[in-house]
Formats: sequence, C-alpha cells, structure tokens
Amino acid sequence: MIYFTQDCTTPDSRYTLVRYLDAKAGHTAGIMYRYDFTTGELVKLSDLTTKYQVLAPKSGNLYFTSDKDRNIYVTNILDIKTRKVAEIPAEFICTGGLTVNADETMLVATGGLFDEHKNDKAPDTNLPPNQSKAFKENLERHDTNLLLTVDIKTGKVSETYRIKTWLGHVQFSPTDPHLLMYCHEGNWAKVDRIWLIRTDNNEPPQLVLKRTEDNEIAGHEFWSADGTITWYDHHYRNTKGKQFLEGKNVTTGEVTRYPIGAPFVSIHYTSSPDGKFFVCDGQSNKKNPQEQAMFILVPEKGKWRSIKLCNMARNDYKAAEPNPHLTPDQHWVTFTATFSGVPQAYAVEMPKEFWR
Repeated sequence: MIYFTQDCTTPDSRYTLVRYLDAKAGHTAGIMYRYDFTTGELVKLSDLTTKYQVLAPKSGNLYFTSDKDRNIYVTNILDIKTRKVAEIPAEFICTGGLTVNADETMLVATGGLFDEHKNDKAPDTNLPPNQSKAFKENLERHDTNLLLTVDIKTGKVSETYRIKTWLGHVQFSPTDPHLLMYCHEGNWAKVDRIWLIRTDNNEPPQLVLKRTEDNEIAGHEFWSADGTITWYDHHYRNTKGKQFLEGKNVTTGEVTRYPIGAPFVSIHYTSSPDGKFFVCDGQSNKKNPQEQAMFILVPEKGKWRSIKLCNMARNDYKAAEPNPHLTPDQHWVTFTATFSGVPQAYAVEMPKEFWR
C-alpha cells in the first residue's frame, strides 16, 4: 500500500490502489495497480515506474513522479489514461513527497537544487529515511530544501518556500485547498517536526508542537477527515508511559490527548472517515509476537474502547510497515504485511457496527 497519510480508495469504496514495490528504484517506487473490491480484479495502471504517488479520490487521478523524478504524470484510475502534468525545471529536483490539494488545482512536492544532488554525496533516497544508513548525515547536511508548487492546469512549477533543513511528509488539508502540513525530517528528538504553511499568502510557517524537554518526540502526523485537526504520536520518552495520540485544532489551537500504552503502541495511527474512531497497526514485539495486533480504538470519556481487528504476529515490521487505510464506507482496512514471507497487500473486514 502507499503511505498511510495518502488517500488510496475511490469515494464509492470500489477501487483501491496497490503498489508492486521496486525497492532498487526507491522506497516509494513501483508499478501501480487498481484492485476492484466488487470483482477482485487487479488492473495495471501504467507501465511507468511511479514514485511519491498521491490520489485525488473524486476524479480518480493518480499523480506521481517518474523519469528519475524529472517529470510529474497523472493516470486516471477509472479510464486508465496517462498524461504528463509538468516537467521539473533543470535547476530543481524532486527529493521526496507529493500531495494534491482539496480542489485539485495544485500539487506540492518537496525538492532540492539539482547542483547539490548531482554528485556522490547526494542523500540516499532508496530507503525509508528511518532505515537509511545516511539518516544522520542527511539531517546534518543542511542542503537547500524547497517546497515546489505545480499548477495542475498549466504545468507551471514554482518555488514557494526555501530552507536549509531536511523537509518531508507534505500533506494538503483534505478540506482547505491552501493549507499545507509538512515536516522537518530527521531524528524526532532533534527537530521541531510538524509545520503548517499557507500557499495563498506570504505568512511564515507555523509550528504545530514546540518540544519542551529532552527526548520528547512527536511525529507520524496526519489530518482528520474534516481538516480541522492535525493528529500525531506524542511521546515523552524520559517518562515511562507518558505517550499520547494527540490532536491540535488548526483554528482554535485546542489540544486533545488520548493516552497510548501497551498493547496499542503502534507505528501508525489513522482516523476513520466519519471521525469517530482510529485504527492502529501495532509494532514489533520480539519477546511476545502474539501481542502484535491491529486495533480499532474508540475514544470514550478520555479512554479507549478497543476491538482487536487483526493479529500481526507474523508481520516483520522492518520489512513492511502496515500503513493502514480505511475505505470510505468503513467496511475494510487495507494494509501491507509479510504474512506470506514477503510484503503483500491485505484487507481485513471491519465489524458491521462501524460501517457507514
């Protein structure tokens, strides 16, 4: 599956995206397919090797980079037609991440200066940042990082923000076409990670969470379905058990906290389309793999009502982070796992009480 923050299913919940990963070409690179929940049919969407895929659900347009990240394409997953959207100017290069805004007029990509990436010292982008041997080096390089906007109608590529800090995880609000969330990538204990910026004015970026103590971390941020809240995993690692799934209202600044403890500590958390519950995907437990599981978490009076959704004992989390996605009708959770020994795409049916 593609990353958990990106939409991957059509609004009618019929079609979802599956990626056949080509790890040698990059940790997001691969051939994209469309899976039909009604017929079980799997259809290849393009022969192009795709990276940084992002779906605009209403239109069915799947945007991605290809040609060594020099071009951006779109394939419509309904009629399987592909066209080029934009060419990256020679002085720039896409370095990771792509997102489409709520009214599908604009894309934003993280980028860099081509001259800083053409030599042997260029950052390693073939592995996920947290698995790369160059992770510390990438953080300390202080290369020029950019936010590049792409006008979908004209193909014009513009630089909208520049900083000598490693940027990543661009995510447009699902409702506000000009509100963008992104992160300062790197070791979570060394960066103030989560930021918001508007693309319709020149106001400076706004920090979502300012860390206040050593070894405090926050990350794996994602939007609520209605675009009102940025959610993230917030952990004070110097204090045992002080970990929260936390959300900040982007208008009022109000913070909501739900304590997270065993067995609900997970790599990723995602909110439901109706905003009433979350799904968490577990994490590696070498001492007791049977405790690895995916859960439905329903907040009730500051606590969780939990339902075990899927046993994850056979999953190798280093080889396959599950990246769970809920279909819009909330009938299915799709995810990646190594139940067969290699990463494969799976779907687990939700209990009917959660269906829409």
